[in-house]
Amino acid sequence: MATKPPSARLRAQLRSRIIRSIDEARMTRAAAGKLLGLSPAQMSRLGAGQDIFSLDRLVDAAAAIGLTMRLSATRHHRRGKG
Repeated sequence: MATKPPSARLRAQLRSRIIRSIDEARMTRAAAGKLLGLSPAQMSRLGAGQDIFSLDRLVDAAAAIGLTMRLSATRHHRRGKG
Protein backbone atom coordinates (compact mmCIF):
# COMPACT_ATOMS: atom_id res chain seq x y z
CA MET A 1 0.00 0.00 0.00
CA ALA A 2 1.42 3.39 -1.02
CA THR A 3 2.10 5.99 1.63
CA LYS A 4 0.11 9.19 1.25
CA PRO A 5 2.07 12.42 0.91
CA PRO A 6 2.04 14.80 3.88
CA SER A 7 -0.11 17.25 1.92
CA ALA A 8 -2.93 14.67 1.77
CA ARG A 9 -3.78 15.32 5.44
CA LEU A 10 -3.90 19.09 4.87
CA ARG A 11 -6.10 18.65 1.80
CA ALA A 12 -8.46 16.36 3.72
CA GLN A 13 -8.78 18.85 6.59
CA LEU A 14 -9.41 21.75 4.24
CA ARG A 15 -11.93 19.76 2.17
CA SER A 16 -13.80 18.89 5.34
CA ARG A 17 -13.87 22.51 6.52
CA ILE A 18 -15.11 23.74 3.14
CA ILE A 19 -17.98 21.24 3.14
CA ARG A 20 -18.83 22.10 6.76
CA SER A 21 -18.93 25.81 5.86
CA ILE A 22 -21.22 25.13 2.91
CA ASP A 23 -23.53 23.10 5.16
CA GLU A 24 -23.48 25.73 7.93
CA ALA A 25 -24.40 28.41 5.40
CA ARG A 26 -27.23 26.14 4.19
CA MET A 27 -26.08 26.59 0.63
CA THR A 28 -27.15 24.14 -2.02
CA ARG A 29 -24.34 22.20 -3.66
CA ALA A 30 -25.25 23.93 -6.94
CA ALA A 31 -24.93 27.41 -5.41
CA ALA A 32 -21.68 26.46 -3.69
CA GLY A 33 -20.31 25.03 -6.92
CA LYS A 34 -21.09 28.22 -8.75
CA LEU A 35 -19.39 30.30 -6.05
CA LEU A 36 -16.34 28.03 -6.02
CA GLY A 37 -16.16 27.67 -9.79
CA LEU A 38 -16.68 23.92 -9.62
CA SER A 39 -18.80 21.75 -11.90
CA PRO A 40 -21.55 19.58 -10.40
CA ALA A 41 -19.28 16.55 -10.84
CA GLN A 42 -16.43 18.30 -9.00
CA MET A 43 -18.80 19.33 -6.19
CA SER A 44 -19.90 15.73 -5.90
CA ARG A 45 -16.29 14.59 -5.62
CA LEU A 46 -15.54 17.32 -3.07
CA GLY A 47 -18.52 16.22 -0.97
CA ALA A 48 -17.48 12.57 -1.24
CA GLY A 49 -14.02 13.42 0.04
CA GLN A 50 -12.22 12.33 -3.10
CA ASP A 51 -8.64 13.55 -3.13
CA ILE A 52 -8.64 15.14 -6.58
CA PHE A 53 -8.00 18.79 -5.73
CA SER A 54 -4.63 20.42 -5.28
CA LEU A 55 -3.92 22.26 -2.06
CA ASP A 56 -3.83 25.51 -4.07
CA ARG A 57 -7.30 24.86 -5.47
CA LEU A 58 -8.70 24.09 -2.02
CA VAL A 59 -7.17 27.25 -0.54
CA ASP A 60 -8.77 29.28 -3.34
CA ALA A 61 -12.12 27.57 -2.76
CA ALA A 62 -11.94 28.21 0.98
CA ALA A 63 -11.21 31.88 0.40
CA ALA A 64 -14.14 32.10 -2.05
CA ILE A 65 -16.55 31.09 0.70
CA GLY A 66 -15.03 33.44 3.25
CA LEU A 67 -12.70 31.17 5.17
CA THR A 68 -9.36 32.49 6.26
CA MET A 69 -6.45 30.15 6.70
CA ARG A 70 -3.44 30.08 8.93
CA LEU A 71 -0.50 27.79 8.36
CA SER A 72 1.70 26.63 11.17
CA ALA A 73 4.85 24.62 10.68
CA THR A 74 6.64 22.94 13.56
CA ARG A 75 9.66 20.70 13.78
CA HIS A 76 9.30 17.22 15.22
CA HIS A 77 11.41 16.92 18.33
CA ARG A 78 13.59 13.87 18.56
CA ARG A 79 14.42 12.37 21.88
CA GLY A 80 18.12 12.28 22.57
CA LYS A 81 19.95 9.04 23.13
CA GLY A 82 21.20 8.57 26.62
